[in-house]
Amino acid sequence: MSKEKVNASRFELLMDAGFGAQKAGDILIRTLAHTGRYVFIEPMIPAEISPPARTRPALSGVVIRIADFDLKNIGNDTDIIVASHEIVLDRRLDDYEFNPNCKILLDMGDKKANEDSYEQVLKRAAKDGLNVLPIEITDEAQNSIKSLAGKGKNMYYLGMLSAIYNIPEDAVIVEIKETFGRKLKEEILNKNIEIFHQGYAYALKTIPFSYEISSTTNEQQSDQILIDGNTALSLGLIDAGIKLLSGYPITPASSIMHTLAKKLPAYGGMVHQAEDEISAIGTAIGAYYGGVPAATATSGPGLSLKQEFIGYAAVSETPIIIIDVQRSGPSTGMPTKTEQSDLPAAIFGSHGDHTKIVIGVGNILDCFYAPIMARYLTEKLRLPVFIMSDFQMANSYKVINKPKISAVKNIEDTPDFIFDHFWMDRLPDNIEMVRTCQSAPGTPGDMRRITGLNTDDTGKVNYFAETNQRSHAIRNEKVHHVQRALRQPELFG
Repeated sequence: MSKEKVNASRFELLMDAGFGAQKAGDILIRTLAHTGRYVFIEPMIPAEISPPARTRPALSGVVIRIADFDLKNIGNDTDIIVASHEIVLDRRLDDYEFNPNCKILLDMGDKKANEDSYEQVLKRAAKDGLNVLPIEITDEAQNSIKSLAGKGKNMYYLGMLSAIYNIPEDAVIVEIKETFGRKLKEEILNKNIEIFHQGYAYALKTIPFSYEISSTTNEQQSDQILIDGNTALSLGLIDAGIKLLSGYPITPASSIMHTLAKKLPAYGGMVHQAEDEISAIGTAIGAYYGGVPAATATSGPGLSLKQEFIGYAAVSETPIIIIDVQRSGPSTGMPTKTEQSDLPAAIFGSHGDHTKIVIGVGNILDCFYAPIMARYLTEKLRLPVFIMSDFQMANSYKVINKPKISAVKNIEDTPDFIFDHFWMDRLPDNIEMVRTCQSAPGTPGDMRRITGLNTDDTGKVNYFAETNQRSHAIRNEKVHHVQRALRQPELFG
């Protein structure tokens, strides 16, 4: 096995859904991060639930980019593809995300029963000028996989990729044990490790090439963490002092609910799974009206359903944070593909002329800090505030320096570095509201009227043109306060 030193490389593992390609990818990037490499990962997730094996919709896998320098994106030119059979490879080749020298390692285990299909895909790869190297799972490994009821191929491919990228076996095994140690019986865990070793040994013996990427440090530094965008948003919501997340499961925002369902109760909060998207935002608005900092998370079609309540929050001057993890649309669209096309819906979506604040996250650190800024803005201005992410940001892991913790209890606790991060100054204290009373229910001596109808400054419903004009002017001025607070941006390039 020859060894080539490179600064960066991108590779893919392609399997059928449900066979653990993404789990193998997670183990590998954690190992790479802990041994001092920079990593970026993007999962390939089928939109269908449990699609039949050996079909094009069943393609599931990971794209991983590693380097000895800080990575800003996943790139689009793959160096190595490991495919468990010809159909997932054929489907992936449709995307043309490979470089001219891409090496394809194709498992030939299914070829005997699918000669014609394999030949067609091999001809296609040759036509594209790609180098296909046949691989196989050894008889010894096949017996181990059979003992696990057909599971474990992902560990074999994990072993192969680890050998190809000169990752020490012991380092990967640490991560395998960390991932499966509490979930699997010792006998099954050891069998998975055995399959990993068999894949590693097979690659050392049969694969004629390998890559070595220098480590930036001997190990992942103590002030660094490996985290994805949705997890960063979830932890950022906790740090911002949000006590309720109300949502409805929808790809790719669901993992925010999953993470907070486990972690938020320890910080005095809770997750509410509503019966639909409309109920979810209504619950969050109601909580904020009662003085409980709240947020809702959604994607694509869910944002469309929330629009009437978004307008209600603006007119009633009730704070609310809306997280929109964008996916490809319109309508149901492509739930597991990334797109950034919800901006018009966020800015102009609700009927009528009203204002809101939209924060776009550009990196993982933004995901952690954005909820703190969103809470500050929504409580200060009493307008809806959006945090816009997307599928790629949500699911991409990256090594970052540990973010600073704010532990916000009220918005006056918002630290200066948050404003510096978003290139913004603090807002003035005397911001005018449509209604003079903004007290929470039960505040002694105050009675707040809340409605989606137009009102005068006391909260009394009013249909005069003058009061409507006043309401519009005040809401517009809220955005102008933010505009004036923004600092000159730093230009790159």
